[in-house]
Amino acid sequence: MTSVYWFCAILGSTLVLLQFCATLFGLGGGDLDADGVPDALDLDVETDGGGGGEAASDGDASGVPFLKALSIRTATAGAAFFGLGGLTGEALSLGRAATAGLAIVAGIAAIYGVYFLFRTLSRFGEDGSIRESTAVGATGTVYLRIPAKRSGRGKVVVSQQGRSMEYAAETDDENELATGTPIVVVKLIAPSTALVARR
Repeated sequence: MTSVYWFCAILGSTLVLLQFCATLFGLGGGDLDADGVPDALDLDVETDGGGGGEAASDGDASGVPFLKALSIRTATAGAAFFGLGGLTGEALSLGRAATAGLAIVAGIAAIYGVYFLFRTLSRFGEDGSIRESTAVGATGTVYLRIPAKRSGRGKVVVSQQGRSMEYAAETDDENELATGTPIVVVKLIAPSTALVARR
């Protein structure tokens, strides 16, 4: 089994590195779920987390969580960690069965880990364009004092879609807004600059 573990570790690691380089240099395409390969080779049918009709086009895979997580990208990571897990087990003299179990667990963990990582990154990409539309009306506090009547800028931290977002900020208030003052975003002056008012 040692040769199998070495083969999987080397092949999987090489493919993961090639995929990383392709993504780094823009050769992998913009779709995080497509992995830069034809749909026929990509078993990752999770597209929007809704489990809707799009998944049905891939047959029964939509009903099997493991197949939803399986794609070229996750499979190569799984192969690499399967091999590394097996080699680790042999180095620790765990025995053939325990080593095989460790290799399998490491491979499956890598598949799901990469799947959820890129699914999360994909959602961040989708949410990036709605920052401006959800900023108005968001509440928060002053982080760095804001001079009165737009005579300078400070900083605020606001709660937006369950996340803390930081903006440069100005105010029309007659008095400066001290650090810790509760505020509400009135409008965005620029994509990263907010006009705020005392709350």
